[in-house]
Amino acid sequence: MRAEWSDFRVLLALARGCSVAGAARELHVDQSTISRRLSALEEALGAKLLIRGGREFSWTAEGRAVLEAAEQMEAAAAAALRAVRTSKVEVEGSVRVSVAPAFAHLLMRGLVPTLREAHPQLGVAIESSFSRADLAKGEADIALRMMRPSEPDLVAKRAFDCGWFAYASLAYLTAHGKPTTHDELPQHALVLYAEILHSAPPARWLETYKHKARATTRVDSLETASQAAEADAGIAVLPAFVGERISALSRVFPDAVAVNTGWVVYHACVRDNTRVRVVADALHEFFRSHASLFLGRDAEPSSSDARDAFDVLEHG
Repeated sequence: MRAEWSDFRVLLALARGCSVAGAARELHVDQSTISRRLSALEEALGAKLLIRGGREFSWTAEGRAVLEAAEQMEAAAAAALRAVRTSKVEVEGSVRVSVAPAFAHLLMRGLVPTLREAHPQLGVAIESSFSRADLAKGEADIALRMMRPSEPDLVAKRAFDCGWFAYASLAYLTAHGKPTTHDELPQHALVLYAEILHSAPPARWLETYKHKARATTRVDSLETASQAAEADAGIAVLPAFVGERISALSRVFPDAVAVNTGWVVYHACVRDNTRVRVVADALHEFFRSHASLFLGRDAEPSSSDARDAFDVLEHG
C-alpha cells in the first residue's frame, strides 16, 4: 500500500484539531473517514503514529517524525502554488534570454534598462553564447534565433529582418579598389566563415566566389570577421547592425547581399508565464522600433547616419 498526500493531511488536521472530531471538522469529513485514513497511513508506513486514549491521543516518536515531514510537504506545496500564481499574475522573478554574442551589447543597452524601469522586480539575464541553448531542458527561458526552429514544442514569433552587406575597410578599398559588381569579387581578398556557421545562408554567401579569390581568410564568428575586415584582411559579409557600427568599414555594394529573419523563441510550457511574456513582448518592441537599423536601410554606404543612430541606441 502506498501513502497518499490526503492521508498526510489527516495528520496535520489531527495536530490542529487536537482530536478526531476536531480533525473531521478541519477537513469537513466525518470522524470515521479520519480514522480510516489514519489507519491506511499507518499501514502504508508500517508504524504506529498515534496512541489513542478515549477522545484524546498522543504522538509516538514515529508519529512526530511523520507530522514534521507532513508540515514540510505542506509548506513546499504552498510555496510552489505561490510561485505559479506569481508567474501568472505578477511581473517579478528572473528571465534568462539566450542570444548570440553580437546581440548582447545592444540588448544590454537598449532593452534591459527599459524593462528594469518598467518592472523593478523583474530580473533579465542576457546570456550570450555561440552554442544554442536547449529551451526544453530549461537552459534559458527565451532565445533569439536567426533560423526558425523545427522543434514542435517551441513557440517562435518573427521579430525582425536582418540585412547582410559586403564590407571592407576604407584602407583596403583605397589600396585595392572597390568592386562595382559581384562578379569582381574574385579579384579581391575575401573573409569567409567556418563551415560550422554555414547553416545561416548569409554566412556562406561569399563561398561562390572563393575559388578564384586573390586570397581568403576563414573565421568562426561575426566578431572575428568584423575584426578581420577592419584590419584590412579583405571583404567580409556582415549584418548591418554589426558593420555599420565600425567607423573604419564601408559598404562595398549599396544593397544587401542577403537577408535573414530573427525569431523570438520560447518553450510552450512557459507560454502563460507573465514575466516571460513581458520580456518576449519587449524584445519584439525593441526590434520593431529599430527595424530599419537591423535591415540596414538607415545608411548609405560610408554614411555616418546609422552609426549615429546606434550611438543613440546604446548610450541614450
